[in-house]
Amino acid sequence: MSKLERMVLNKNVLCRKYTTPNRPHSHNGWELVLFEKGETSNVVNGVEFIAKPGDVFLIGPPHIHAITFRSTPHLHRDLYYTSEEVEAVCATFSDDLYEKICTNDVFTFHISANAFQTVIRQEEKLESLSVLIGKNGISNDELKKISVSVLHFVVGLYRTKTFTNTPAYPKWLLDILQLLSSPENFTKSVGDVLSSMYYSHATVSSAFRKYLGVTLSEYLISLRLDYAAELLANTSMTALEICSAVGYDSFSYFIKQFKKKFGVTPHKYRSDSKKTQ
Repeated sequence: MSKLERMVLNKNVLCRKYTTPNRPHSHNGWELVLFEKGETSNVVNGVEFIAKPGDVFLIGPPHIHAITFRSTPHLHRDLYYTSEEVEAVCATFSDDLYEKICTNDVFTFHISANAFQTVIRQEEKLESLSVLIGKNGISNDELKKISVSVLHFVVGLYRTKTFTNTPAYPKWLLDILQLLSSPENFTKSVGDVLSSMYYSHATVSSAFRKYLGVTLSEYLISLRLDYAAELLANTSMTALEICSAVGYDSFSYFIKQFKKKFGVTPHKYRSDSKKTQ
């Protein structure tokens, strides 16, 4: 049996792109592998993963992996990190995430096309800028920080997908919450909101109380008042105009609700906001 290769990279190397296969190898650090073209067999610790464009792997010292092509042309990109960098990023999301990807779980998932292109564009910029290190104020340390921000973004996408694939909330409730994140929807009355849904008032109300601890009406009021506060702080709209914009017919009731949540009137809130800007 041939000796296993160990990939040891210069600490100043930020990223690379490959159009060739990778023989079985181990690592002294971590690599974020972005599969961009072709269908690929990516074997990690003896387990084969069929990688397609948009698939991402985070592979490090605990892993042995090899890449062979199932189709061509092929292109994958690597961004390189130290164990300390990967552990620090994982720790911002979960105390045990780093341990999991070191021992049990292979960190891999598929990124949406838009998000994947965002990551690829950042990698391309890092690759271009790396040849200018030492010129125009560009330092390897600063580029490394940008590279770590890419890892942070990808791990965030991974955690989001983990939660949505095995949600603490029913998927239909998550869909409703996403719908209600838009002002054009949360400024509607409860009746109008429910009329656009496939679920009964009782079902929706029960789910809101169970999972969020508030009624649908209370949830909508909170969204409206937060939006009103944002408009007060960042626009020249009058309080009366804002009252209407966030779905209230009664100005006095709007002021009462606003003061109940924020402890001050809309006028005072705007005045205080300007002092802190």
